Amino acid sequence: MGRKPGVDTKKIEGILLVLAGAPEGLWLRRLAREAKLSTTTVTKYISGPLQPLVDTVNLGDEKPFLRVVRLKTAVFQKLQEGQSIGDILRVFELIEK
Repeated sequence: MGRKPGVDTKKIEGILLVLAGAPEGLWLRRLAREAKLSTTTVTKYISGPLQPLVDTVNLGDEKPFLRVVRLKTAVFQKLQEGQSIGDILRVFELIEK
């Protein structure tokens, strides 16, 4: 029995919770370490389903040596209003489509 296809909502929630605790952003490896996930997994989620929710800054010219990830300000506002992470994901998925 392998893993189920698609994204894992527990991993997404873990990444978002770590980012919610760091409004200034975190570098990718530290984000992965604090979310207890591999850097490859975090990179795939940041580049995929979480892309509309986060801002990324690459430091370095051709090949970035540091990638800083933080939540967009709209996401912070929604969290402060008391919306759940699932609701925020649904809203941003609709906007993206």
